[in-house]
Amino acid sequence: MTGTGGLQRVPRAVVEDELIPVPDLDIQQAIIAEIEAEQALVNGNRDLIARFEKKIDAAIARVWGETSSVEGTA
Repeated sequence: MTGTGGLQRVPRAVVEDELIPVPDLDIQQAIIAEIEAEQALVNGNRDLIARFEKKIDAAIARVWGETSSVEGTA
């Protein structure tokens, strides 16, 4: 460790000389496919949230007697 004042750090040479193992390409591709599938679910949920927020806004507007900019969505 080098440095003073509580800001000690690992010398650059130590990190540069270290080999970082990575999984085989087929495992990397499987991980990517799983992440993409999860991301598709997240995006679908975001769309549902947006739709329900519009429906909630329209319902609140109806309760308060306001005209909604999203009439007919509730």
